[in-house]
Amino acid sequence: MIVGFFTLSFIGNENILVLINCCKSMKVAVIQISPIFLNKKETWSKMKIKITEAIDSGAELITWGETLLPGYPQWISPSGGAKFNDNDQKVAYATYLKNSVPMNDPIIKEMQQLAKEGNAILMGGIAEREATSVYATLITVGNDGEVWGRHRKVKPTYEERLVWSDGDGKGLQVFDTPIGKLGGLNCWENWIPYARAALHRQGEVIHVAVWPGNLETVENISKFMALEGRSWVISASGMLSRKDFSHLTTEELPMKSVMEANHDFWQNGGSMIVSPEGKIVAGPLVEREGIISTVIDEDIILRERHNFDYDGHYSRKDIFDFKIRN
Repeated sequence: MIVGFFTLSFIGNENILVLINCCKSMKVAVIQISPIFLNKKETWSKMKIKITEAIDSGAELITWGETLLPGYPQWISPSGGAKFNDNDQKVAYATYLKNSVPMNDPIIKEMQQLAKEGNAILMGGIAEREATSVYATLITVGNDGEVWGRHRKVKPTYEERLVWSDGDGKGLQVFDTPIGKLGGLNCWENWIPYARAALHRQGEVIHVAVWPGNLETVENISKFMALEGRSWVISASGMLSRKDFSHLTTEELPMKSVMEANHDFWQNGGSMIVSPEGKIVAGPLVEREGIISTVIDEDIILRERHNFDYDGHYSRKDIFDFKIRN
């Protein structure tokens, strides 16, 4: 979207339309929902409803939480996931693997079609399957219906390493939007200075950060990244409560009773949108599903780059060298 501001001047007997300002903007939205845990088809059906709702509201960029499709592997820590050769853990992994999403999955095709028909960029978390390995992947589908990129989390955090494989540097890239370059990272990757720098050096001005979903995890880093990059930061969280395991059998998830007993919320959300000034302009959305959205514009980016420009004169490219190995 380009919003123009015009003035009509009168010179002699002629009316002359004079452009005095022009501000590029776009509407962005975050979908915060619980998955139909470990059921990719049902989760995607739920996601489609919310994505369509966001598109109908005029959103041009839509995002959602880390591995929302088919869910974050929350069972690992409370059920002793590090037990070697444990049958329960193997059963849970097999269920997760069967419901993870290869890049040629029909769900990806539907995602592409939805993006193209809605003229929207979709960027969010999936558990990507390749062979019998799973990756925490941030997929980007363009408004032309093409898969623009897939970024596999470079280093799963702590117990995540018992389920997810290490990613690579291929996905550390940015994409064009009406107001500038768009990039994104998965969860605690957002704490890795080199990962953020990889996107800054490519001119990122909109940053998508996807999370399993907890306000205390999201809030401070989202503000920090906005101030560091003088960029718009869109933090998308998922949700997960003990009732979200009720549809599963113990043959699918042997530790079901553990997951239903301990917490009202394993993940309470916390999605928010932060301006380049470090101000929360939408959200945080906590302990409930929903959509948050706002119109982001280029002018705030340009104003805030006045005193700190990470990719401009402050980058000192004559001193600091940076290379991504794919």
